[in-house]
Amino acid sequence: MEERVQAGTLIDGPTNIPIQMMSLTDRDGRITPQWFRLETENHEILMCRIEQVVSRGEKKYVGVREKQFVCKIRMGEICKTLEMRYSVESQKWRIFQFL
Repeated sequence: MEERVQAGTLIDGPTNIPIQMMSLTDRDGRITPQWFRLETENHEILMCRIEQVVSRGEKKYVGVREKQFVCKIRMGEICKTLEMRYSVESQKWRIFQFL
């Protein structure tokens, strides 16, 4: 995680950062991420708002089912596009990669 969040800036490329997610679930079970928090190498907590969910899907890798979200986020003045994944079995969120 440290090499992907430097001085409060998100660096492009593949990664695997665990995050705390705030999401909404509608009556049909559709998950919509709202914002998340992550910890920097200096143990600071950064909050990032999700501006737009660009796409969503479901992936299955080696028997592990994950929900995939490509989102545009805002962190202060910085805008980024990233792919987040939610593991259905472990119920954990992570940033999979920055696009």
